[in-house]
Amino acid sequence: MNIFENTICFWTAKVLNTLDEAGNWESAALIGLVEQPPNPDLGDYALPCFSFAKKLRRSPVHIAAELAELLQVFISTNSPITAIRTEGAYLNFTVSATVMAEELLPDIFSGQFFETPSKVTRERVMIEYSQPNTHKGFHVGHLRNVALGDSLCRIFRYNGYDVVGANYIGDVGAHIAKCLWFIRNHNTEEPPKNLRGEWLGTIYSKAVIKLEEAEGEEKIKFQQEVSQILQKLEAKDSEYTAEWLKTREWSLLDFEEIYEWLDVNFDHVFYESEVDEKGRKIVIEGEKKGVFNKSEGAIGIDLEDENLGFFLLLKSDGNTLYSTKDLALAQHKFDKFGVKRSIYVVGAEQTLHFKQVFATLKRMGYKQVGQCFHLAYALVMLPEGKMSSREGNVILFSQLRREIIEKIQAVHLSEHRNDWSPKELNVTAQKIAVAAIKYGMLNQDTSKQIIFSMADWLVSEGDTGTYLVYAYVRIRSIARAVPRTVITDVDFSLLTHPNEKKLLRKMLDFNRIVFTSGEQYRPSLLARMLYEFSKDFSRAYNTCSVKHAETEMLQSVRLLLFHCVAETLLQGLHLLGITPPERM
Repeated sequence: MNIFENTICFWTAKVLNTLDEAGNWESAALIGLVEQPPNPDLGDYALPCFSFAKKLRRSPVHIAAELAELLQVFISTNSPITAIRTEGAYLNFTVSATVMAEELLPDIFSGQFFETPSKVTRERVMIEYSQPNTHKGFHVGHLRNVALGDSLCRIFRYNGYDVVGANYIGDVGAHIAKCLWFIRNHNTEEPPKNLRGEWLGTIYSKAVIKLEEAEGEEKIKFQQEVSQILQKLEAKDSEYTAEWLKTREWSLLDFEEIYEWLDVNFDHVFYESEVDEKGRKIVIEGEKKGVFNKSEGAIGIDLEDENLGFFLLLKSDGNTLYSTKDLALAQHKFDKFGVKRSIYVVGAEQTLHFKQVFATLKRMGYKQVGQCFHLAYALVMLPEGKMSSREGNVILFSQLRREIIEKIQAVHLSEHRNDWSPKELNVTAQKIAVAAIKYGMLNQDTSKQIIFSMADWLVSEGDTGTYLVYAYVRIRSIARAVPRTVITDVDFSLLTHPNEKKLLRKMLDFNRIVFTSGEQYRPSLLARMLYEFSKDFSRAYNTCSVKHAETEMLQSVRLLLFHCVAETLLQGLHLLGITPPERM
C-alpha cells in the first residue's frame, strides 16, 4: 500500500462517516477495494462503490457522484490526489506526478524500494522444478520447466519467503535399463569426450526404436534382456550398479554445465534412487495399518470418494512406481526440511497423478497437503508438432546453444567484432541468448502451449527477451551520452509529460505485480509488465530527451528518472532469471 492508496481510503472513510449515521467506516477496510482503471485516461486509481450501497441505502452510481463532490474539498496544491471524477459507480482518482516522483525515485535510486518486500518474513516454501532424467537428452522442451521454477524461486525470495529451490532427478527406471541394454548388445560407437549425457539420450532413442521394430521371438528376447537388466539394477548387482553410476555421472555433469550456462542454482538436489526404498517401506507399512489396500499382490489406495479412482502404489512384483517415490519425497520435504508450502513445477499431463498424490498424503494425515500445489504447464512444441525423447525428434540443448549463439554473433554483435574482446562477445551473446530463451518460456501463461521459434525470439522489436535487453542497454547508454552525475536533489515538478508519468506509475506498481506474480504462480504477469514498461520507456525516450533538455535541472531530473527505469527493469529481469549486458 502506498501514499496514494492510503490517502484515497482515508479521505473516503472520512466522507462516508459524514453520510452514515453510524459513522464507523475505517480506511483499512477500504484498502482491498482500490483497483486500477482499465483505461489510464480515466485516472490512476479507482474505487468501486457497490459495497457501500446496502449500508447507505442508495444506488452505487448515486453514491459515487455524491462522494466525488464531497471529496473535492481535500484537493489542494500539495495533495497527492489532483483530480477526482466518476465513471458510473466508480470513483476515479488522478494522482500527482510530482508527489509520485518525490516518493518513488529517491527510494529506487538508493535501492530501498527493492528491499522493502523482502523484510517481510513468510513461511518456508520448497519449489521443485527441472526434474530431468539421466540417460536422456536435455532438450528445448525442458527449458520451460527450468525457466518457470527458477523465476518463481527468485520471485518468492523477493517477496520475503524462505525458499528452497529443489531439483528431483530421475536416475532410476526402465529407461536406464533400455539404455544400458543397447550399449551392451547393439552399440558400435565410442562415447564422445564431451556431452556424454546427451549421447546417452541418443542411445536411449535408438534402444526404443529397436525394441519397437523387433517382431516375434526377437522382440520377446529383447524384452527379456531389458527386464533382466532392470532386475539386476534393482537388486543392486555390483557390475550393473557400477555401470549405472558411471553413466549416471555423465548425465549429471551435462546437467551441471547446462544449469551454469542458464544461471540456475538449486539449494538441494533429490534423486529418485534415494527415495526408492523409503517409498517401498511407506507403502508396505501403510498397507499393514489399513491405509492402503492389497489387490492381487499389488498395493494401492481407493480414491473413488474423491473421484480419483484407484491409485497404484506398488506393483505385485514389488517394483516401485513414480507414486511410491513421490510419497517418500513429500514425507522427506515435510519432516526433514520443515516445508510449509510445496510447489511442484511439472507438466500438465501429470495433473491426475498429483491430484492422486495429494489425496493420498491427506489420507496419510499430512496437514501440509493443503499447501501443496501442482503448477501444471503446457508443452513446448516445435512448428511440426510435439517433441519426444523416445522418438528422437527433439532440439537438444547443445544444438540450441550452438545455433542461437551463432545467430546472435552474426546478427546482433557483428559490428563489434573488431572492437570487443572475444570474451566480451561470448559473454554478451550468452546473456542475450538466455534472455531470449527464458523470456520466451515465461511471457505466456502456463496453460498455453509454446511454439518454439528461435528466429522469432531473437527479434529485437516486439514481445521478446531480446527487445527487453535492448531497451535496458539503450537506457544505460543515455547516462554515458550525458556528462552529468545522477543525483536526487532535483526539481520533481518538472516531470510534466504524460509519458514520464506512465513510467512513474509502472515503477510504483512494480512490487505489487511481483507479489501477485508469486501468489498466482504466474511469472508471465511480471514479464508482461516489463514488456509494457519497456515500450513506455521507448515513447518517453522519443518525447522527453535528456541530452537536449531545455535546462540543466530538467536534464538532471530526467536523467534520474531514466536511471530509475533502468534499475527497475534490471530488477525485474533478474526476477525472470535474466542478466542483461551493459552494452550491445
